[in-house]
Amino acid sequence: MRIRSIKPEFWRSQDIAELAWEDRLLFIGLWSYVDDNGVGRDDPRIITADLFALDSGEYRDTLARVADGLNTLAERGRIMRYTVEGAAYLEIVNWDRHQRIDRPNKARYPRSTDDSAKPRDTLATPSRGSSARNRGTGEQGNRGTDTSAPAARTRVDPAEFDTFWNAWPLKKGKKEARVAFEKAIKQGVTLERILAGVETYKREIGPSPDWSKVKWAQGWLNGARWEDEPSPTLPRRNVPKNDEWMYR
Repeated sequence: MRIRSIKPEFWRSQDIAELAWEDRLLFIGLWSYVDDNGVGRDDPRIITADLFALDSGEYRDTLARVADGLNTLAERGRIMRYTVEGAAYLEIVNWDRHQRIDRPNKARYPRSTDDSAKPRDTLATPSRGSSARNRGTGEQGNRGTDTSAPAARTRVDPAEFDTFWNAWPLKKGKKEARVAFEKAIKQGVTLERILAGVETYKREIGPSPDWSKVKWAQGWLNGARWEDEPSPTLPRRNVPKNDEWMYR
């Protein structure tokens, strides 16, 4: 871990303001985590141990928050995720703008500009408090063990994406969302399954969400979040009529 500085303009950045508070904290924490070239190992377990070692909550919940936050930072272009010879790394985008290192130490890890660096997709993470086995991630989530799953496709009807986009609550990152949507469809996920997941997610965030915490469609799709199970409903005890939407 290293001593870093925070420039005053950080707090007035529109891009930063669009991040949830906990993602801003994670982003700042990564500055101390990475080396003097802005690069570190892309392993949520190591990052959690370094940045949130004294969190009093359940470790799995903290780990899920960190993994989810890394996905968000990658989606918003704050970090670059890549692999070199099978090892995963992350690099702070525009590192020189965030930190001024007078005498940087020798690089510990390869940069994203290395000839052998390969971009790394945003990773699916387990829902907080649920088993990863129930959700399935990556290849498991798309193929699983269900032999009745639809076959992969080579073409996606543009109207299918339009249907998804009309249903998605946050209209940002449409171009990136289209790429992620087509990727999911080509891997055999049905439009109906995705739309069902969208409806579940919309019920989770409610009719008046904190938009800084609402996921961008690209990250939701790349994370196979249509596999998320709905959170348990709260008991209906003396619920004011104005708050009934929380218990649907």
